[in-house]
Amino acid sequence: MGLSTVAGLLVLLVSVVSAQDPILNPPTPSTPTNQADRQFRVVYEWNVLDFAYPTEDDRARALYHGAYIPKNVLISDCKPHANRLYVTVPRMLAGVPATLGYFVRPENNGRTDPEIVPFPSWEMNKRGNCSALQFVQGIAIDKYGIMWVVDSGRTETLQRGTNHVTCPPKILLLDLKRNGTVVWRYEFPAEIVPSGVNYLNKIVVDDAFGGFAYITDNSGADPGIVVFSRRLNRAWKVRENNSMRAAQNAVRFAVNGTELNFSIHIDAIALGPYYNPHAQGDLDPQVDPLIGNQNYERNVYYSPLSSYHLYSLPASLLRDPEFVLKASPRDILESVTDYGRKSSQTDGMIMDNQGELYYGLLGEHSIARWDSYTPFTAKNQVVVARDRTHIQWVDGMGFDHEGYIYAITNRLHNFVAGKLRSDEVNFRILRAKTNALSYVETPDNVFNNDVRYKYDGEVDNSLVHYGAGVSSTTPVSSRLETAGVLGFGRSGAASGVGSLLTMVVCAVVAKMLAV
Repeated sequence: MGLSTVAGLLVLLVSVVSAQDPILNPPTPSTPTNQADRQFRVVYEWNVLDFAYPTEDDRARALYHGAYIPKNVLISDCKPHANRLYVTVPRMLAGVPATLGYFVRPENNGRTDPEIVPFPSWEMNKRGNCSALQFVQGIAIDKYGIMWVVDSGRTETLQRGTNHVTCPPKILLLDLKRNGTVVWRYEFPAEIVPSGVNYLNKIVVDDAFGGFAYITDNSGADPGIVVFSRRLNRAWKVRENNSMRAAQNAVRFAVNGTELNFSIHIDAIALGPYYNPHAQGDLDPQVDPLIGNQNYERNVYYSPLSSYHLYSLPASLLRDPEFVLKASPRDILESVTDYGRKSSQTDGMIMDNQGELYYGLLGEHSIARWDSYTPFTAKNQVVVARDRTHIQWVDGMGFDHEGYIYAITNRLHNFVAGKLRSDEVNFRILRAKTNALSYVETPDNVFNNDVRYKYDGEVDNSLVHYGAGVSSTTPVSSRLETAGVLGFGRSGAASGVGSLLTMVVCAVVAKMLAV
């Protein structure tokens, strides 16, 4: 058999593998059939938010005792799953009876102002019970139906006084297939997330190596990205002053005529897809060609609210606790990518599984979209919705399994200023059809196929209540070992899927040459 024949077979084999590689073909929903489907439309709207109390007497008692003060309730984040839309209700002011809830997703004859059902229960939302949820602003739902809930543990963040709850900040994992059963509980160490002064805000989840969460903490004293590893049952924090702190030229802006002076640090966060089809292959023959021609890196995109810029860090760097521990500020700064300027400030942001980033533009009453495989130029930042009435302060966003994107607008500028009027619509949830799914809907690959660390539906109660979970027997004792366990950068190593395919190719070639 000639070498040309062998080379041809090699090309054919690699082509077949690439065609079957799920990373090259992420799942997509059906394409919207007409332009109207692509437009954002209001599916829910409220003047004030109400809760599904067991009885009217319970609601009356809550109103009388100040446990429920309608004007003090605001929704922040939303994530669809199955037939429910889960929402967060941060306890920024007194009188918020539950901080996490849900209602049934839009139906033709359903209410457009549904009551919020506390989730997982009223008891798990009890103010002052540190085992329950106190202040939830950001949630994420992974592709296994597990909700990752971030609880900063502090209440009444916009009010002065001493009658505030201060509990240890924590993260809970709730199984949505079992009506919110707690399958993981972790309290953040005080040196990573201190009680009473943190402001854990938004979260994205990465299914690599047993699961990671990347959480923005926009506290005034110590902003940064908090990283939690489910496999290691450990958290650490990444700080970078240049890109994660408020920019002075962006602290003053206006939303619908309300002048604001907000110096808010890192806030919005999104997780990019694994595969970049425009990545250039590595021509070095010593490097595995399959690894060189496929890019398995994910970028974590973020922006301070008081900023015009979009930044990112490689997910593999955030996943590496040894690097974070030993890196100098310059090391981290050199790893940051500054994509350039947006036209306004951003609070809500989300990535789909095709690499499209959706984000709000607060000062322009708009929602924009950017293809992350293209330069971050004004031409490539496409405004997909603009409305001065319906799009006032875009906050949390989420995708459902049909390709709809949901966005909350909550007039946070008026809420903070005490200017909400009960005779006006203040809170809306908009949605539009896309041809993509959530960023969590990534195919199985070399990074997320470790079944030992996937939740199988069984709950070990001895672990749940003490924050233990699945323990790792692999110590993180060196940078090299950490890189091997938790990921690698763009240069890569001849391992994982690439080396496996190379072994297959080599075996085939050896057999053919032997013949």
